[in-house]
This record gives sequence, C-alpha cells and structure tokens, in this order.
Amino acid sequence: MTKDKLPEIPPELEFLTAQHDLFSAPFYLMAHADFYYHEDLDRAAARLGLDRTAYRILTTLHRQSPINIKELSRNALIKRSTTTRALARLREAGYVSQQVDAADSRLVNVALTEQGKVVAQRIIELGDRQLQRAVQGISEERLRELTHTLREIVINLNKLPIE
Repeated sequence: MTKDKLPEIPPELEFLTAQHDLFSAPFYLMAHADFYYHEDLDRAAARLGLDRTAYRILTTLHRQSPINIKELSRNALIKRSTTTRALARLREAGYVSQQVDAADSRLVNVALTEQGKVVAQRIIELGDRQLQRAVQGISEERLRELTHTLREIVINLNKLPIE
C-alpha cells in the first residue's frame, strides 16, 4: 500500500466512511460518554481534594503498587511529565511514596502509603457508583460485549500507526 492510497473499506464497514454523521460515529459517542462519565466523577473527586489525574494514578496504584513511573504513566493513560507533577502533589499529601528501584537505579518506583490506600479506596468507590449509574439498564451480556469490542479496538489501534 502506498502512502497516498488508503486501503479499501470492507462492505460491512461502509457505514463508517467520512460521510457518516459525526454525531453517530463510534468515537464521537465514546468521547461523549467519557466526558459525561467524568463530569460528575471530577466534582466528587474534587471534594476529596483530587483531580482526574490523581484519580487515574491512585486507581492504577491500587491495582499495582509499587510500579515504576514509566509503567504508571502508561497504565494510567497520562503523559509522563503530567504524572511526575501529580506525583509531587500526591507525595506532599502523603498518599504515595517514591523510591529508586533496587535492581535498576534509572527507575523510580511509586507505592501507595497507608493513607493513600484509604483515599484510593474512596475514589474507587465513587468510580464504581458512577459506572453503575452509567450502565443502568444495560444487560450483563451487552456490557460484556461492549467491553470485548472496546478491547479489540484498543488492540487494533495499537498495532500500527495510520501512516
């Protein structure tokens, strides 16, 4: 395939062409859902003194702690520079600790403190409540199918760049 020529669109995906209505496009709808999901969650997190970046870092650390900053940034979907600034605030608040990796001094590992575990659990509970609200009325089967489809999309988008 040359750089000028785009691949043929399979007939079953023709509804996704550029002429397709933006407001019905899957990624537009995903962005809309993400926007509304985080609107309320951001307000609730703010009452805990947290922002969206802190939410992502704390929930990621709740799943895996300790973890190095590079992996933390990747897993939390945050730029490394943003992660570093947020970690400084979270460290100052007493929620995380940082330590140079014993096996590789180029890496810095981040871990939740006991206070951080408590705050992470509270923000996760808020996220769980928001998720329950978001999927209300959607069957377990449809939700599993949606999750499976979104994972496939992530895998596809991670394969190769457009150009």
